[in-house]
Amino acid sequence: MSDQSPPKGQRSGTNFDRIAAIFAVLLSLAALFVSFVEVSSERAQQRAEVWPYIQIDPSYSSSGFRLRMVNKGVGPALMGQLVLLHNGQPVQDVDQLIVDTIGAERAFSYDRYAMSDPSNSVVAPGDSLTLFGVSWDDDTRALVQAWNGAIDIDVCYCSIHEDCWQASLLGSTQRVERCETGVAL
Repeated sequence: MSDQSPPKGQRSGTNFDRIAAIFAVLLSLAALFVSFVEVSSERAQQRAEVWPYIQIDPSYSSSGFRLRMVNKGVGPALMGQLVLLHNGQPVQDVDQLIVDTIGAERAFSYDRYAMSDPSNSVVAPGDSLTLFGVSWDDDTRALVQAWNGAIDIDVCYCSIHEDCWQASLLGSTQRVERCETGVAL
């Protein structure tokens, strides 16, 4: 019978080959992990570079009252539907809401107020839009006083990467999966 064991030098070479192969696999896995982290970081940075941030604020001045929407983010806001709410209920007719709020004898119509609906539009970074505005007189003061805390505006918007948020006059801005359709202003 012949001795089937390899010569002394060959055995240590086989062990070295196995160790080198294991080391190469571990090194490849480490490189793959680093690449994954780098790509994830790059995607997060790209999203941050085009992040819109819509804020809705009341504005009082000597000339009148305004509900303004401003994109304070660094990217365009792809607007979903804007919903005007009175005591939590969607409003479909602003003129009727004015009548219901201050009475028919004091009510006024679109000839005395300005209104915009940014639904399904794009709002550039830094742009502002007056959603509702009136000049001061006794009737508009009564309306603004009655609406204080009773009126809310909800708007959904997305970034160009389809990350979406819901902003509100009375609430905070929250991340949402997608923009729902609703009753437009």
